Amino acid sequence: MPKQAKPTAARSQDAGYKRLFSHPEMVADLIRGYLDPRLAKAYDLTSLERCNGSYVSPDLRERRSDVVWRMRSPHGWTYVYLLLEFQTTVEPYMAVRMLGYIALLWQDLIHQKQLDDAGLLPPVVPVVLYNGDRPWTSPLSLRPLIAPSPAFLADLQPDLKYRFLDENRVPTKGGRLLKNLVAAIFALEQSNTLPGQQKVIHALRAWLKDPALRETIGTWYADALAPMGLLMMPKSGRITIDEVEPMMATRIMQDIKRQIAEGEARGEARGEARGEARGEARGEARGEARGEARGEARGEAVGMLEAIGQLVRSGVLAIDAARAQIKALQKAGRIPHALAKAALTKLG
Repeated sequence: MPKQAKPTAARSQDAGYKRLFSHPEMVADLIRGYLDPRLAKAYDLTSLERCNGSYVSPDLRERRSDVVWRMRSPHGWTYVYLLLEFQTTVEPYMAVRMLGYIALLWQDLIHQKQLDDAGLLPPVVPVVLYNGDRPWTSPLSLRPLIAPSPAFLADLQPDLKYRFLDENRVPTKGGRLLKNLVAAIFALEQSNTLPGQQKVIHALRAWLKDPALRETIGTWYADALAPMGLLMMPKSGRITIDEVEPMMATRIMQDIKRQIAEGEARGEARGEARGEARGEARGEARGEARGEARGEARGEAVGMLEAIGQLVRSGVLAIDAARAQIKALQKAGRIPHALAKAALTKLG
C-alpha cells in the first residue's frame, strides 16, 4: 500500500504553484487572507492582471521571478507587484535576492515606460511562500544582513522588507470557513493523513465552481501531495479535483483485493499442508478437507485484516473507521472472533 508522501525536492512544487498562482482568484485570496488587510480595501482585486515575470539585467544575465501581478486602486492604475518566491529550503540572503528582483522589475518598467504620469516607480509587495520542514531563520529585512557602520553611513544603506508565509504553519481554519482558496491549499499541505486531505478536497468540490481551477488544483495535488501510487495520471498529465477521490478509491480497492487474494493463497497453502499431514496421520480424508476449508477461511480473514492494517498505517483509513469495519466483518462471519479481537487490540 502506498505511503503518505511528504513534498520533497524530488516532487518539486514550483511548477505546480506557478500554475496555481496564475489564476487571479488565487492571488486575490492570498491578499484577502494572508497579506495586509488594507490591501484588499485599497485595491480593486477584480482588476488583477498577470505581468511579465522575466527580466534581463544590464549585463544580459536573465533572472526570473516567480509570479508578478498588478492591480488598480479606485483612483486609477497603481502598480503593486507580488513577487512570489517558492522556497523549500532556508535562504539566508532572501532579502538580498528580493532586492535584486525588485530592482530588475523597476528597471524593466522604466525601459518599457510603464511608470505613472509623474514618472514615479510603483510600490512592490514582495512575498515569500515557504514549504520547507525547517523553521525559517532568515531575516525578514535587509538591514540585519549589513555589517554595522558609522552613523553617518547608516542612511546611505538600502533597506527592504518582505512578507513571509510558512505554508506548514499559517492558520487555515478561518480561511476555509470563508472559502478561501489559499487557505484550502495550505490546509492540504498541513494535513499529515489522507482522510484529512480528502476532507479538504471534498469541501473544494462542494464550493469551487471554476473548471480551470478545479483542474489546476487537482493536478497540483496529484503531482505534489498525493500518496505515491494512489493516482495514475492520464496521458494529458492533468486531472480535476472531481477525479481525485474516485481514482484513489479504485486504486485502494484494487490493493485490498490483491492483499485478500494473497492472504487466501497463503491460507490455502497452509490448509492443504495441515490437512495432508492430519489426513496421513489419522488416515482420514475428512481431515484434509476440514483443514483446507479452515485454511481458506482463515487466509481470507487474515488478508482482509492485513489490508485494513495497511490502510491505517498509510493514513488512508482512520482508526475508528477501521475498528467499525473489523466489527462489521466479524458480525458477518467473515473474520473469526479471535482474529477480530486481536486486530482490535492492536489498533488500540
